[in-house]
Amino acid sequence: MDAYLDCLQTEAQTYKDTPVETVYVGGGTPTFMAARQIERLFHIIKRNFRYFKENEITIEANPEDIEPVKAKLLFDLGVNRISVGVQTFNDKYLKYLGRCHDSQKAFDAYAVLRKAGFQNINVDLMYAFPEQTDKELADDVAVAAGLGSEHLSLYTLTVDEHSRFYTQKIKEKDNHAQGSQYQRVVESLDKAGFSQYEISNFAKLGQESRHNKNYWLGGNYVGLGVGAHSHKEGERFWNTSKFQDYLARVKAGQSPREGTERLTSHERLTEALLLGLRMNEGVKIQSMETRYQCSLSNDKKKKLRDFVSAGFLWEDNGTIGAELKGKRVLDELSVQLL
Repeated sequence: MDAYLDCLQTEAQTYKDTPVETVYVGGGTPTFMAARQIERLFHIIKRNFRYFKENEITIEANPEDIEPVKAKLLFDLGVNRISVGVQTFNDKYLKYLGRCHDSQKAFDAYAVLRKAGFQNINVDLMYAFPEQTDKELADDVAVAAGLGSEHLSLYTLTVDEHSRFYTQKIKEKDNHAQGSQYQRVVESLDKAGFSQYEISNFAKLGQESRHNKNYWLGGNYVGLGVGAHSHKEGERFWNTSKFQDYLARVKAGQSPREGTERLTSHERLTEALLLGLRMNEGVKIQSMETRYQCSLSNDKKKKLRDFVSAGFLWEDNGTIGAELKGKRVLDELSVQLL
């Protein structure tokens, strides 16, 4: 871990004095680090990037890593948003997922964070377990909503190739079952005061994730570390995803960058459309075309009109967005728009 922090410091120095509006420490379990290592990580960020206390600074955490001393340290270091990987409050499914915490530990961790001063907490919630009943899901959502967090991120259980679930031949719920459960969750969270602003994200008023919205709106971002991705005005580049390779390259004074691609204006426009459809506010087609100085093809525009006619999308004065019916199958709609 210390060797990795050495390399992060070296890589961060290449962005010296870059101004940033948000900081996100995640893509894993950063709170697994010892307190002194977490403190060093934030010193690296502060020394090499320019941001202010009012900027959104998020860190991901698992319940088993949250204890009073570490929570207070994070708060004192300027972290003002924390994302907790609860996944479910059902102990049966926590065991099924192989998590290292139970529901009581999740409740305890939440209380510790509140006591430390955190006023912006996200809870990750997973659903569509193969045997999960509608009642189990409803109970889980009710507990999550009743916790009082400011934000909730929703994920389906996916079975990746070569994963433990894949080797055990565990099957995901079919699309219809997943879609039905998704709709129930959306409706339940709405009644609980969570406004959906993106297909998988729900927030109390004014508590949307500024960092993630930047991704969906096609903004620029800097990624540091193993497998990290960056984007700057249509150019995407990414680091090697092999840990030892990353260490070796940076220690040798070489770039850890593994690949890069330059998107054409039409590719950026299409990507902006697909990402924008994930947002509840939808996308303004003419504004997008002006931004990227090109137009959607007639074929794509016809498909959009067809999706509106079929009730998958809505259209209002040049703005197009996804209906709940469309959100249930948005991946398929996106494939057809590519």
